[in-house]
Amino acid sequence: MNSVYEAVGKLIGQSEPPAFAVFDFDNTCIVNDITEATLAYMARDSLLRDKSLLGTGFENASDKTYSGAVFNHYFELIDNNNIEDAYEFISKILSGFRPDEINSLVNKVIQFEGQNITTNTLFGREIAKGLKLREEIIQLMHLCENSGIEVWIISASIEILVKEAMKQFNITGEVIGVRTSIVGGKFTDQLEQPLSMFEGKVECIKKYIDPDKKPLLGVGDSIYDLPMLEYCETKVVVDRQNALAARAKENNWFLM
Repeated sequence: MNSVYEAVGKLIGQSEPPAFAVFDFDNTCIVNDITEATLAYMARDSLLRDKSLLGTGFENASDKTYSGAVFNHYFELIDNNNIEDAYEFISKILSGFRPDEINSLVNKVIQFEGQNITTNTLFGREIAKGLKLREEIIQLMHLCENSGIEVWIISASIEILVKEAMKQFNITGEVIGVRTSIVGGKFTDQLEQPLSMFEGKVECIKKYIDPDKKPLLGVGDSIYDLPMLEYCETKVVVDRQNALAARAKENNWFLM
């Protein structure tokens, strides 16, 4: 692991300022996924407020029935490999909430999850449980920050959830995540473009950070981070023994 820090430190030393690095969040900076954990918490306690997320037919359903249907719909999309549809669907779960309510919600989610990485059963489905820092990646972020490299989180999760989770985990850096329109002081189910997922992560880098300069460093954990990583000068992959890790080995990218 030290060899990765040394190599990255050398690259940083050779870089021309200003420079920036981009990090995925879920399963990269932390173990597991803050938006999935929030969905599970909200579904378990019947906290979803927008009963139109599944279209018509649930107006008169009980909160528990509707919560289970939303929860299972998301994971059915995942099971059927409809990943983009799944990510867009789960990004709407805060519809009906005010921004000032999210700090408390995320605090409760993180407390419920705990740092013991295990599984739990909800609505008959086994899901991941636990949220904790991936310390080796946090050290890499600190290496960048201490070397004058701007750190950006580019996440397919809901931006406000990532921001609040970062506060509670004491992670510093700028954040670009999925944003939903706010109407009447409340989140809606309308997603703002570009979406910070798949190829959209590169669009967001160009729109919100720099239209021309490429990131000095990119860090991710799944094949869905591939477009972002390919756009970066240097690639670091969290070794989760998946398709992205295999690609990293083929291309001699850094593995952590």
